[in-house]
Amino acid sequence: MELMIGRDEFLKGLSRAQGFVSPRGPMPILANILMETSESGVTLFASNLDIGFRGSCAAQVKKPGKITVQAKKLHDIVKELPSEDILVKSDEDDRLRIICGKSKFNLATIDPEEYPAFPVFEESGVIGLDSQMVKEMISKTSYSISQDETRMTLHGAYLEIAPSRARMVATDGHRLAFVEREGAFNVKETVKAIIARKAIAELTKLLGEGDDPLMFAQQDNHVMFRKGLQSMVVRLIEGAFPNYEQVIPKANSREAVISSDAFLKSLKRVAILADEKSHMVRLIFTKGKLELASEGGELGEGRDEMEVEYAGDNLELGMNAHYIIDLLNAMGSEQVTLKMQDQLSPVLALSPSDKGLLAIIMPMRL
Repeated sequence: MELMIGRDEFLKGLSRAQGFVSPRGPMPILANILMETSESGVTLFASNLDIGFRGSCAAQVKKPGKITVQAKKLHDIVKELPSEDILVKSDEDDRLRIICGKSKFNLATIDPEEYPAFPVFEESGVIGLDSQMVKEMISKTSYSISQDETRMTLHGAYLEIAPSRARMVATDGHRLAFVEREGAFNVKETVKAIIARKAIAELTKLLGEGDDPLMFAQQDNHVMFRKGLQSMVVRLIEGAFPNYEQVIPKANSREAVISSDAFLKSLKRVAILADEKSHMVRLIFTKGKLELASEGGELGEGRDEMEVEYAGDNLELGMNAHYIIDLLNAMGSEQVTLKMQDQLSPVLALSPSDKGLLAIIMPMRL
């Protein structure tokens, strides 16, 4: 293999691939990136078996071929090179030569035939999705994805695409975020997939690149997202996602309408002296008023109050301040409506300006 490629173009592709390699995995080749020439240049592949990346870079191919090389070292070398053309070629001794100006490097390689195959998706099953819609759905739900890797079905976001709507849901068992968007999606049968937290992070990066439409497909236990010359494949989390519709409160009788900005600022102030482990803040609702209180033990306590639209009976709740702050930041609406029942029942948060958005937070025992 031999080719000339612009440093900036090469670096961009290598940088995107870094999040997909497995430097300390059971298979040494997964720490490598696969480079394979194409008619228009070179295609880069990276995979850790759970998520995979494929991206094309324009290049002048002098000799076709393919090779695998340690992904991080190649990236770090190219990053430090000047913005000039780079000669990349493999020699008979199975070393990869990198030449740019007077700088020369050679890197060890592994047989490309050992590299895992990139799943192939039938084009007939590919549908278009609005990039901004998917990006927004992720931003409004990803904060609720569980960080506990032992609970695999919660360690990802649930994506559901039906012919007339798309949904995304995430929960860590203490809180839940739900968003629904209506539209005409070219699917015959509803697509249901649990996409891992790591894959959601990489998908967010892909969505932020360029104006190309987002293409999507599901095949067996994988899904594919493609945008322009870049695509990623995700192995889905197996198992059943919790019945989120069942846990959405239907009969909460108390309702408060609160300014999101004022609520956010008050929470941040009072949370400074909240318990460092539980982050609990007391929310005390009385007619037309919300009082916030925190207790930091020997450090002291904090109190604040604000006007709200509330006409129900007096109610006091213990809530994780960080959970509410995350919720308010994700909703991004001027007001938030809290629907409550009692001290131990789930609190339902709604956006008055977005009927397809809701969140649930479990209160803490006082």
